[in-house]
Amino acid sequence: MLKEVLKEIKEANVYSRQQIAKNLEVSEDVLEDMIKTLVRMGYLDEDLGSPTCETKCSGCSVSSCNTIPLKMLSITEKGERKINS
Repeated sequence: MLKEVLKEIKEANVYSRQQIAKNLEVSEDVLEDMIKTLVRMGYLDEDLGSPTCETKCSGCSVSSCNTIPLKMLSITEKGERKINS
């Protein structure tokens, strides 16, 4: 099932925990546990971004907003190898 989570994240245009859980027919809590496991195992990198929009989104029209940082996930080299195995 962890490999399927990696594939869903790779194929998603935008990471949506709700949509991935629905696609895999698991609860969002179960999916969150699997994502944490994948991060711990080195298959995913997790980036919480900047809470002040100072880095990646500094050029956007709402860069002075007071938003909660988005959780960004990226598949590591190790994760890519797992997907392709």
